[in-house]
Amino acid sequence: MFSELKNIVYECGKELLKWKRVSFDVKDKNGPDDIVTELDLRTQDLLMEKLLTKFGDIEVLAEEKGLDKRPQASEYWVIDPIDGTVNFSRGMGEYCISIAYVRGDEPEIGMVYAPQMDMMFACRRGYGAFLNDEKIMPHWAKDLGKSIITMGNIKGMTYRYFELLEHQVMRIRIIGSAAIQTAYTASGFADAFISLKANAWDIAAGYLLLKESGGEVVRFDGSRAGIYDQKALYANPYITADLIKILKGWEK
Repeated sequence: MFSELKNIVYECGKELLKWKRVSFDVKDKNGPDDIVTELDLRTQDLLMEKLLTKFGDIEVLAEEKGLDKRPQASEYWVIDPIDGTVNFSRGMGEYCISIAYVRGDEPEIGMVYAPQMDMMFACRRGYGAFLNDEKIMPHWAKDLGKSIITMGNIKGMTYRYFELLEHQVMRIRIIGSAAIQTAYTASGFADAFISLKANAWDIAAGYLLLKESGGEVVRFDGSRAGIYDQKALYANPYITADLIKILKGWEK
């Protein structure tokens, strides 16, 4: 399944690059701050068609087209056809296809493919995480003060996290794609991603990538987080405890 799935994701990414060279429609989805393009929908359709042909009728949790309800089946796909739609709509490269194969609400396979940057992050449970077929060996900061933290974004809230953390860490970044930010943390490009409202389709693949590279995923109180926890900390293990101490104390 792993190799076949990777080929499907590559194919869909290459098609997306072709499609984006032509003009495409952008519409508001759940308000002016939440948009969808016609290529989100077309990419999801193509992915689902290829998955059905190759693997049969497996239930799907996906961002678009009313498929955003938690499946009842024990095994299912979790798909975000374009995570980072705002970036994509403006021509930035930090967007991706994110897909995970989930069993019992735990990802077994995860892939995050950023086609414009040609970066394929891929993993299988128990086999490690890979970037463009090279095993990821992250060189994380061992001290919080040397760390690079990435964040989600909620208007009227994000600045409070900046105020809380900006003097505790070296840099804070908002990249605009939860999937890429978790993949960057898994790869050691960053040391943590603080998720404020991510959905399962945003982070299911990145969740497994980080765990397979040796990272940790916890709630702000330090308890174990799963793919349905919208607010969670995805971190390198050297700084997890320090971040929990800061976030737990402040959240109270």
